[in-house]
Amino acid sequence: MRQLLVLLMLATPAAAQTAEEAAATAVVLPMIQQVVAGPDAALVTGCVVAAATPEERARLAAAPGPSAEMGAVVNAVLARPETLACIQRAKGA
Repeated sequence: MRQLLVLLMLATPAAAQTAEEAAATAVVLPMIQQVVAGPDAALVTGCVVAAATPEERARLAAAPGPSAEMGAVVNAVLARPETLACIQRAKGA
């Protein structure tokens, strides 16, 4: 019983992070789809969400939807070398 409790405690932050990532993705994807066509939009979005700082990810997740303010956050994340490297890896380049 004690081991089960420990496992549940360890799993809880991952579940919360997944919900935050999903919420951030819902905000980022429509913005990326405006400039990236097809399935590549999902790849770029995944890299943006993954490369965002915890604070940026929280802001994106809390946003009611795409906006100029969230666009500035996305652009800042897109400008980072690690984001560009993620996109290149995801595309198999």
